[in-house]
Amino acid sequence: MQKTLKTLAVLLLPLLFCADVQGAGFALYEYSARTTAMGGATMTNGAEPASLATNPALITELEGTQAQIGMAIVTADATTTVANQSRSLKNDVWYLPNFYITHKWSDQVSFGLGGFSRYGLGGEYEDPVNSWIGSNLAYKVKLETFSFTPTIAVKANDELSVAMGLEAMVIGFTQNSFFNLGAQPGPYEISGSGVSWGGNFSLVYKPLWAEKWAFGAMYRSKVKQNLNGRIDAGNNQYTNLNIKSGDAEGSISLPDSISAGISFRPTDKWVLEAGIVGTFWSAYDQILIQYKDNSNNPFVYNNKNYKDVYRINFGTQYQLNQNWALRAGYVFDKSPINRHEMDTLVPVDDRHIASVGVGYAQDNWTLDFAYAHVFGKDLSGISSQMSKATGMPVSIKYTDGKSDMFALTFGYKF
Repeated sequence: MQKTLKTLAVLLLPLLFCADVQGAGFALYEYSARTTAMGGATMTNGAEPASLATNPALITELEGTQAQIGMAIVTADATTTVANQSRSLKNDVWYLPNFYITHKWSDQVSFGLGGFSRYGLGGEYEDPVNSWIGSNLAYKVKLETFSFTPTIAVKANDELSVAMGLEAMVIGFTQNSFFNLGAQPGPYEISGSGVSWGGNFSLVYKPLWAEKWAFGAMYRSKVKQNLNGRIDAGNNQYTNLNIKSGDAEGSISLPDSISAGISFRPTDKWVLEAGIVGTFWSAYDQILIQYKDNSNNPFVYNNKNYKDVYRINFGTQYQLNQNWALRAGYVFDKSPINRHEMDTLVPVDDRHIASVGVGYAQDNWTLDFAYAHVFGKDLSGISSQMSKATGMPVSIKYTDGKSDMFALTFGYKF
């Protein structure tokens, strides 16, 4: 029975980490090309339909009906060393679509609907099976989410706007592991999907007594994910581990977060913004998994001991003329990873992100482009899951973590 718990805990690490990405890891903040170019520093300036993802209170500044549709393209590279054996990620490309539409109902009330990804992860290690001990944790993973956010925003007065929105998050994942520590080695796959609900509250304050300044804030509620999936051992039945193919169910909680930004306009053409996002990982403590066909099967319980983390961003935009705008940004993204709870899925520690972009507007059309590069910090530690399985400490090290992101957004004012 103990072996069952250990093996299931190893197999379910993607679920643990899909709740562990808002501070770093595979959190996604590429909500639009403008947002990507300015490092996410768009909470108080330059309202666009994509503000539904960054600060929905801003949509009260949009006239009529407006829409945006876009795509972000992401590549990533990193090397993970487990017990002095190294493997690098295979080259791959991931596509992150998004869409937004807003409508001004009256001078005080606006509505919006957005669709975008807040979490995402995909990767596969080169030559992993049978020859790499890290395959016991995971050698291939694909996790995708997409959030739908119906929103209402109200302009309380000439200085203050507030907004409230719901979030329906669709999640799907597949992870492949290879248990090769015992006498009965072989592959396992765990997959699942679900829909969870959350909410957000936001505001933007632009004081008339300090017209060059603006302040914004947003709170995202804690979200509980209930998932239905399957553990697939193929034709194998790992009796010595008490593992079989079968339907499974589980639950995890995404912690709440709060973000804030402040902007300053030195001139009519130039805007600067700084912001911070805080995620309360200390509120997240466990994951529970159980086979559906046997109520007597034990729950899987796993502690992560994550830290509360923050993300700091800076962004700027300069309006060259009526049509063209230049943008740039910088982000420091703090990682919540515990050095004593490392695995193979998020092979990077703290991140530095540098970005640039350009925007073009003509009549009712807009076109925005952005490029960002992620510089990952190396990290050394151990895996508690591997240590439990082997009976000895197992070292893990992340090196050479980096990523490139490209984003393109089209907008239209009806």
